[in-house]
Formats: sequence, structure tokens, C-alpha cells
Amino acid sequence: MADNGWIPVRVRFDLDADETEELRSLVPEASPGECARVGLRCLFQGAHLFADLDFTVPPVEAVARRLLAAVTARVTGLDTGTSAQWPDARDDLLATGRFDADRVDEYLETHSHRLNLYDSTQPFLQDIRLAQECGKGQAPGRLVMDRPSGNNAVWTTHLAQDVPVPGPDAVQWLLAWYGYGPSGTATPRTHASRTSGSCKAGPYRSLVSYFPHAPERLFASLVASVPGPSAWPTGPGPDLAPWESDELPDPLAPAPACGPVSLLTGRTAHALLLTGDDAGQTTGCKITWNTAVDLPAAVDPYVIERTKGGPLRADRTRSAWRDLDALLLKTQPGSKSTLRRPTVFDAVAELAPAVQRQLGVRVLAWDQERQEKDNQWYAATTPPVLQHIEESDAQGAAAIATARRSAEAAAGDLARALSAAWLGVHVKRDPQQRHGFVEAARAQFWERAEEEFWQAVRAPDPDRRPAFRRLALERFDQATATLKSTVHGMSAVAKARARLARPRT
Repeated sequence: MADNGWIPVRVRFDLDADETEELRSLVPEASPGECARVGLRCLFQGAHLFADLDFTVPPVEAVARRLLAAVTARVTGLDTGTSAQWPDARDDLLATGRFDADRVDEYLETHSHRLNLYDSTQPFLQDIRLAQECGKGQAPGRLVMDRPSGNNAVWTTHLAQDVPVPGPDAVQWLLAWYGYGPSGTATPRTHASRTSGSCKAGPYRSLVSYFPHAPERLFASLVASVPGPSAWPTGPGPDLAPWESDELPDPLAPAPACGPVSLLTGRTAHALLLTGDDAGQTTGCKITWNTAVDLPAAVDPYVIERTKGGPLRADRTRSAWRDLDALLLKTQPGSKSTLRRPTVFDAVAELAPAVQRQLGVRVLAWDQERQEKDNQWYAATTPPVLQHIEESDAQGAAAIATARRSAEAAAGDLARALSAAWLGVHVKRDPQQRHGFVEAARAQFWERAEEEFWQAVRAPDPDRRPAFRRLALERFDQATATLKSTVHGMSAVAKARARLARPRT
């Protein structure tokens, strides 16, 4: 994990001559503007040379960003300090502009014996006890969540289950299982008094993760992604990552997180053990339960919490910008529950304005059910918008919230008008057909509304409001053109359009 390339990165395109020479010494095969794979050592020693991570699978990236935030905290000292001292330490680090190479080396060397994927004693993020506590393992393809298996649909690959998994890919899928593994049946495991093959769902399964993000400065992204002291859990015991601990966790009584590092790296419902060959490929795996009870409650710093219903769940039909005001405002009252922004953004609010202006949001999600049904993963990156966070720009945050609510109101009115027009023409038709008719038009509206929204955010004009109502009328007219083939249809459409054009206040 320290030195073999498993983390995909994109090199900055604007390196100067000295930085280009430094890049050659760290990653000889890399060039400005191109992509490369690096290990943890190179990632942190060269973070100031890289623009961004370049993972292709959003759930892998979501877990990796948490892990990298934990290592960032360790190698910089941002895992300690009080709420009064911590922001100054972070500001000093950002002013330095790079990580201390000696501290990175010291940290990785201290834990090198536990940073190997196929170690015979304590392999990276795995449980060696499974060699004795589980029976026969499974094919290597079981590790790869987008390979076809059973009745699951083919996602992005047609590789069979028995094809070995290259080591760098195996690390990434290990991370995905760590955070997003399903509940349900897995490899049977006998530990102490319990024999079971039933797993709980992973801690991030079906959730949306939001990270502060500087699209052309990986160093800034890593530092900004470390949650501040107010977000740290305060459970008893040492705050350790799995590769820092001498003891494996007790699956019958999982310990609560007790600091930022254990919060970001130590919470998983699944235990894994990979089998490797001489070429570094995974040739088999055991995947089973890691906890007999629900994981101890914890507030993840990268999710939007709700007062009812738990963290905000992923929805592949919902664009990321529709939750932007829930990231800028500390709390957002709603009709059913109040939203609480991810706690990592509380620390962003304390950054200097010049740093805030560099930061947007990286959104990573997997629309899933708790059990083994996966719909679609997705990712999005916003423009730099965190200068409008409530504590720094209350007026801007309120204006963005108003624009978002205006779009939601127009979309709701559009759906009701389309439904009324449809029912006025097809009184006895299948409700599913009406739903498809309405949702197709709404999807087109949201595509156009996003363009309108970002135009308003990038170039705010107090004399111009986003034209969401006009867009709704345009979508309505296009969708209902086929309903106006009769006098009765024209009348139904006209009545529905009138209500859309002049909504009740």
C-alpha cells in the first residue's frame, strides 16, 4: 500500500520546471496533465504536484477519500488539538503548501508490516482469523462488485468469476466492500460462540458522500477534507486505524469510534481475507460478517444528516446541485425533517476566504438497497462554491437556497399540471403510463434547470431571477403537444397550463 501504485491520480498541468523535476524523481513515468498510479508514500510526498484523484468507481473513491483524510490527519498532527488551536495549525499547513516528506516516511515505516495486501499476519484492512473461522472461500470475482454473478445484471465488465483480480484493483474493491457491502448471506464464519453467514449492511451503503474539493489542487482537497475537532467522536480507548492496532476487533462487541481516525477507517460490517499469487493477483477471497450487532452509532462527517430517516440516501434521479443549499446552510428546515450539513463543512467555514474560493464539492454516491440490489453509482463535481457557506456569505447562501426552492416549486407545479392534462384526456388509462409521461418531462426540466441554476450562481444578478417557471412552461408545451389532437384535449391542456403559468402563492 505504501509503495505499489494503486491510487490513480491526475498530475497538475501547470507544473513549473522545479516541480516537473520533482515529479520525475517521484513518478518517472508521469507527465504534467496525465494520469498515473501511485502508492501512499508518493501520494502524500507529491500531493502538491497532483490535481486530483482519478478513481473510476465512485464508491471506491468515497472510501478512499475517508482513508486519505485519516492519514492526512496523522502525518500533519491534525488528529490532535482543541477547537481553538486546530484552525491555526491547519492554516499553517495550507500556507506551507505540501506535506512533510520525513513525517510521511516515518508514519509509513512505523506501520509498514500492516500495509501489505497479502501479509500472512495482519493483511491490510483484512482479518487473518478468517483463514480458520471460515471454510472454503469464493472465486476472486466475488470481490469485484461490477462482475456478473447469479441473477445480477452485468455492469461494466463481462469477466467471469474465476478470473484473477490484479492487486491494485483488488485494493480498490476491498475498500468498496469495507464501506458499501450488502446485508444478507455471505461466507459462513464461526467466531467464539457464534456461527453465522449473515452480514449487516456497510456503513455508507445507499448514502451520498460530500467532500470539500479543489479540482486542481489535491493537497488542498486532502487538508480541507479533515474534519475539525467538533466533529470527532469522544468514545473511550485509543483512536487507531486498523493498520495501527495490535489487536483485531471483536466482532461480537464492536467498539465505538473514539476519534477522527477510527471514525474514518475503523467502521465496517464486513470482514474480508484475500488470497494472492506470486504475481500479486487475488485468486480467491472470503467475505463474511464483521459484527454480530449494529455498528455503534456515529455521525459520519461527509453525509447530510436528517432529524428523521437517518442520513440522506442516494437517488440516481436527483442532481447534486439540488442539495447545494443543504451544504452551505448549517441547518435547513424542511416539511418532514431538518437537514444538518456534513460536519466537515463546519471546518470549511473557518478557512480563509482565499482558500474557500478554491473549493467546490465532490459528490459520490451509490443508489442501492440495504440488501444485495445495486442500481447505479454516480459522481458529480460542483464549481467552486464554498465561499458562499453561511458563516462567510449568509446573503449568498440564502440566495442559492431561494433559487433551489424556486426550481423545486416549478418542478412540482409542472408535474401536477402534466398529470392534470393527462387525466383530462386519458381518464381510464394505466397510472404507470401517466407516471412515465410526467417523469420524462420532469427529467428534461431538471437538465435545463441545472444550467439555469449554475448561471445564476456564477454570475449573480440581483435584477434577474432564474427562469425556472419559463423552463417549466416550455417542457409542458413540448410534452403535451400530442394530447391536443382533439378539442377535448386542447381544453384539458389549456386549463392545466393556466394553473402552471399562474400558480397559487
